[in-house]
Amino acid sequence: MISNILVATDGSETADRAVEFATNLALRLDVPMTIGHVLQHGARIEELGRMTEVEHLVQQVKSDVKLHLGDIPSNIYAVFSGPLSRADRERIITVIGGKIVDGAARRAKDAGAKSVSTPVNNGDYDEGILKMASEIGANTIVMGHRGLGRVQRIFQGSVSQKVNQRADCTVITVR
Repeated sequence: MISNILVATDGSETADRAVEFATNLALRLDVPMTIGHVLQHGARIEELGRMTEVEHLVQQVKSDVKLHLGDIPSNIYAVFSGPLSRADRERIITVIGGKIVDGAARRAKDAGAKSVSTPVNNGDYDEGILKMASEIGANTIVMGHRGLGRVQRIFQGSVSQKVNQRADCTVITVR
């Protein structure tokens, strides 16, 4: 029986579909849901392409982070590759992560979800999701599927694949 749902989000369209699915499931079963995000402080270059889907958040963060406006990069690639100090980069990424879960929680609550929490953790994606699920006692994880190419999947594996293999609970992958 599903009693506590964790939905992982990175702000992408696929993750938004996962949040919508998890919200509907939580509503039907009258169970709490957690919308979690794993921060990407050490993102690899190939992961930056995924973040372009939440590029608009970089502009919103300019008003939330206490840096001189000229110091905030104009795009997500520049956040990771630009001249910012590690501390400033981490502050920006943390605010973006918060905006991702806050926006998803707002949509879930607007759809009628009653109990929604929004943790943000650090770490590798798969490990961060699994740690979050353990910390909140989730017995169901809902997440989006990215659709990596065959070669990339062979060498890297996907986050959803890794979570599915290692989770101690039910994992639902939304496409």
